[in-house]
Amino acid sequence: MKHEGELGRSMPRPRRPSILQKPFSHILFVLNRISSLLVPRDWSRQTLIDILNNGDGRQDELIRTYIDCELAKMNTTGVTAALVAGVISSGFSWYNIQDTAWVTRAMWFSGLVLSIASVASSAIHTAAFLRIKCDRNVIKRLRRALGKDMNSVEGQWKPHVLTPYVLGGPTLYLKLAVLSFIIGLFYEIWRAAVAAHLAWHSDDLKIAFIVTLVGGFVVVNYIFSVLTLVHHSIHTTKE
Repeated sequence: MKHEGELGRSMPRPRRPSILQKPFSHILFVLNRISSLLVPRDWSRQTLIDILNNGDGRQDELIRTYIDCELAKMNTTGVTAALVAGVISSGFSWYNIQDTAWVTRAMWFSGLVLSIASVASSAIHTAAFLRIKCDRNVIKRLRRALGKDMNSVEGQWKPHVLTPYVLGGPTLYLKLAVLSFIIGLFYEIWRAAVAAHLAWHSDDLKIAFIVTLVGGFVVVNYIFSVLTLVHHSIHTTKE
């Protein structure tokens, strides 16, 4: 009994988080979730690790399924980016486009470049995955393209540091293109309202107010849906 008491006293007790640490951890949690709206997260990296090191005899099937999913994702992203580029290009056909602010035109030109980059990168990724899928040794080809050998004895593979970012590049370009177009659109709408001296009887302020309400509703629902999807994806991967 004496020995157990001395052992219990010798073991350090776990420190409880202070009052200041709890709000700070909540802030980091929120920032981490918000950043997932644009930047690929670590759960996609963990998925690659599981696929590259799966040894239950179904690795070839899993890799081909993964490649099919990536091809479908790239196809959807490329088509969506082309549609977004068409929407942005139609904005330059407005009769008063030369009278808009330089900020609006700069954001729309940036969105057009980003959407074209999304289409181009989606096409490049699609061609690369098709070449990998048609190879005799799909596992070996995919490992060389996406990973590096961490332990040649046990055959453990780990994705490159930038692999999740590169695979998520087309989607990232698409999100930034949509964001650039929306920023330019809202800037132009509110510039017209400010030019009207924010008078409530003016149509410009009424338009700006209604569009802002609709935009706020869309943004809140978009963030909620994406964060919910990311949260469930993380927990599903960990299980």
